[in-house]
Amino acid sequence: MRTRELAAISFGFILCAAHAAMAQKANDTLRFPIVDPPQGVSYYEDPKTETVFSTSGVYDTLISYDEDKRTFEPLLAKSWKRIDDVTLEFDLRDDVRWHDGEKFDADDFIYTIDWILDPKTQLRFKNYWDWVARVEKLGPYKIRIVAKQPTAFDMSMLSTFTYVEAEHAHGKTGEKASYIRKPVGTSMYKVLRTDNAAGIFMERDANYKHGGTAKPPSNIGKLNLVFIPEPGTRIAQFMAGQLDILPRDVPIDQAEDLAKQPGVQISIGQGTYLYYIAIDAKGRSGVKPLTDVRVRKAIFMAIDRDELYLLTLGTRAGIARPEAMCWRSQFGCDYSVPLAKYDIEGAKKLMAEAGYANGFDLVISTFTNLDAKQKAEAIAGQLTKIGIRASVQPKTLGAYRNDQRDGKLQIFTGGWPSGGMPDVTATLDFVFNAPDSRDYHGDEELKKMGEKIDLIIDPDQRRAAAKPVFDRATEMAYFMPTAPGPIIAVHRSDLTVRPGTMRSYGIDPWGLNWK
Repeated sequence: MRTRELAAISFGFILCAAHAAMAQKANDTLRFPIVDPPQGVSYYEDPKTETVFSTSGVYDTLISYDEDKRTFEPLLAKSWKRIDDVTLEFDLRDDVRWHDGEKFDADDFIYTIDWILDPKTQLRFKNYWDWVARVEKLGPYKIRIVAKQPTAFDMSMLSTFTYVEAEHAHGKTGEKASYIRKPVGTSMYKVLRTDNAAGIFMERDANYKHGGTAKPPSNIGKLNLVFIPEPGTRIAQFMAGQLDILPRDVPIDQAEDLAKQPGVQISIGQGTYLYYIAIDAKGRSGVKPLTDVRVRKAIFMAIDRDELYLLTLGTRAGIARPEAMCWRSQFGCDYSVPLAKYDIEGAKKLMAEAGYANGFDLVISTFTNLDAKQKAEAIAGQLTKIGIRASVQPKTLGAYRNDQRDGKLQIFTGGWPSGGMPDVTATLDFVFNAPDSRDYHGDEELKKMGEKIDLIIDPDQRRAAAKPVFDRATEMAYFMPTAPGPIIAVHRSDLTVRPGTMRSYGIDPWGLNWK
């Protein structure tokens, strides 16, 4: 749906939208669209954008990460200390209750980790916890986590994806698929019901008081996560006053048109999401020119990142652009080699030196969402200036994974959420240290350099070790970030939205409040 269509629809809905928005605040109910059918509330069982959002509202982790201060803060744990490079000790709160009234204690965390590590437990991202050797109980409210080896990202993992389950509830149910539809947590929202066709319906738990500054309770009484798969329908329902926020997949031009309505505004946050381009330097796809570093550098020099920024944010300023395949706000990120400058004549010269003055044919793979396709098509157009005849093939995630495994990707461009955590470990694993099925750079030296980084506990030493890894990726033109992936949320003016989180949505439940 483009701008003219949007304007035509808006005329019919503008008055009822303002009326409905006021009514929903009066009912203390926020209506928030989700795009995938909900199986339940469990990032463990159903890892995707929607469940990251809902799980963080229902469950707690031991610690939280304060993005403003860039520090770890207490949550279910009130204090902790690092005993040595492989051992962390936590003193837990003794005043937290589960949604069903039972008390939280050390046994719940121990149960959670034992369940995750159990060979019978099948989880998509089970390897996230491969570093844990064991958890020891030192008392009713004291635990020790022992790692298999020095693990620099342990605190980041504990603060983001390690949600604590209730031993008495999760451990006693024989049917996890049924349990996750109405789970028991300790966080600010309780699940009332989950409906595959309708969504997830939650209400605030008045007993939630332990969130601190990093995870403060929202003042919204009820949160309805409404399942609406089609982007056009989401926009139409927002304009009709049936939704209170559009948290993603709204291009900046549409967002600005929507914000012209009374009672509607835009909130934009930085986030750690970025768009990038990756080249098959290893030659898996059979496109020989891509194995020449001069060709890869020419491709990057032909990409006008200013144009891609405009596609993302229009003329709005204030959002930082990525300068490497990590953000300096992340633990373990550093770099010094600058990205390739936009230089068409220089790119043509490199193409000629490599023997490809007349260019060659190329396929750019990307995802089917609008942002990814727009950027891929813009890059294809830019590459024609140096003779490269590029076509764009949008793919579903499943098709992309199959082609990736089968060595069919020539160039890929899409988004990367930086692992959804304040650390570079996911980028190292996903991009640089990838297994053969995902490896398209083929640089064994880069892999060896990257493998050492997560073993270094000292933050300064770790950044120093990471710097040549990120620099080499830029120097050899394997990967290049092309644009920031800011959080653009369109919402009612009586709602405050605090975007800018590491999550895929760019918003957490505690970042939403009534004015």
